[in-house]
Amino acid sequence: MGPLLVIGGVLFLIGIIVTVSNLKNFKRRQRIIATPTSPIIQAPGNGVVEIKGRVVPSEQGLLQAPFSGRHAVWCRITVQELRRSGKSSYWHTILTEVDGRLFLVDDGSGQLARVIPMGANVLLDKQNVASSGTFNDAAPHLEAFLQSRGLKSTSWIGFNKSMRYEEELLVPQDALYALGPSRREPGPPVHDGYRMVPGSQLVMFQGMGPDGELLLTNKTEAQLTSKLLTGFVVGLVLGGIGMLLAFGGLIVGIAEAF
Repeated sequence: MGPLLVIGGVLFLIGIIVTVSNLKNFKRRQRIIATPTSPIIQAPGNGVVEIKGRVVPSEQGLLQAPFSGRHAVWCRITVQELRRSGKSSYWHTILTEVDGRLFLVDDGSGQLARVIPMGANVLLDKQNVASSGTFNDAAPHLEAFLQSRGLKSTSWIGFNKSMRYEEELLVPQDALYALGPSRREPGPPVHDGYRMVPGSQLVMFQGMGPDGELLLTNKTEAQLTSKLLTGFVVGLVLGGIGMLLAFGGLIVGIAEAF
């Protein structure tokens, strides 16, 4: 086999793997595009809805992020350790934790939606809050956090490990895009122009199966759809290049044989 055929075959295989692994994101993107945005006050609450607004704390209040100390309605923390294998090195995740509170969304329509984030697929950018390593001791609150989880920032002989501490946060007044199952629950009374009548509140939650996914992000819809498409397109491009190289290698091999 010629080098072109081998390289093409490897690229084609990588492209197939990348494409298949991003198939769920492609389907998410299709679901986002197919679902129109509903004003909260008009959303029926008997199926999948898409809303956009600003994060508002609920009666459950806020949590405090363990690394930065910032207050948020939802937080995911990640601790990674730099490890070495031969001449190469890589970041290995040693701890991931998620915490959240029920929160509200205000889209200016005159009614707030309630979001139950437990189990949701939350897409946020990671923020590198701190790091520790050689000649850089972990801050006391970071060391205390690690010890409470049975971990340490130092090796068994006392040398600092190379570590980084990351957070993903949803904070009050963040822009929010939400897509997922919904229902209507009793809410505060409202005035219909004549008298006070029973009101209702839109509630969004994580359901069952792929169509029951609750998707939350502080990105715009355009940013989200672009991000979800990237991996799928990269896979297709790699697969296409691999196929062309393999075909070219095959042609060259046939020509050399004759």
